[in-house]
Amino acid sequence: MTAQTMTPKSPLPASIHASPQALARATLGAAAAAAVILVAFVLPAEAGIDPTGIGKALGIAGMAQGSPEAETAAASAPAGTIAAGALPIPTRSAIERTGALRSDEMTIHLAPHSGQEIKAHMKAGDGFVFEWRAAGGPVKVDMHGEHPDAPDGEFTSYWAERSLESARGEFTAPFEGTHGWYWRNKGDTPVTITVRTTGFYKDLFKPAHD
Repeated sequence: MTAQTMTPKSPLPASIHASPQALARATLGAAAAAAVILVAFVLPAEAGIDPTGIGKALGIAGMAQGSPEAETAAASAPAGTIAAGALPIPTRSAIERTGALRSDEMTIHLAPHSGQEIKAHMKAGDGFVFEWRAAGGPVKVDMHGEHPDAPDGEFTSYWAERSLESARGEFTAPFEGTHGWYWRNKGDTPVTITVRTTGFYKDLFKPAHD
């Protein structure tokens, strides 16, 4: 068998020596890259300073501080709100009612092509939760209110539908007067309307019509 001779590989260098010129170029390059990142990204996001316009284009300008619009909205928000768009925190004056809590149920019968109302006498700020249902078919309905001295036929409409079989909700009177519903049976068969209310108001009644 023929003997083979292995030639040893050259050992790795113990260290790599860079010239001063190369080190200087690397240092300057790193510093330039850091400056670009600072000006283009960090300053717009953290301090709202955006000399290049890149921060605005990327949508990061003012991220840490909030946008000027948000700050303006927060500064002008009324006391008692917890966030933009949140409902005001209620106070005692907005919650407390001095009148008696009452519940009423009333039924009316509508012949074909006839209409009728149910109303409540209410002061401004009075309110109730309600539910009404129509048995026999859908009806035309208008929830509205009138001032005490309003001319005949003058009213403020809140919620009108051409065809509806039931509704429920919560209502607060915007002014003193009578507030409630007018239903009209546009069909050819009788319809029965049943209304239930619970809240703070003077009474629930059927207005008299000539």
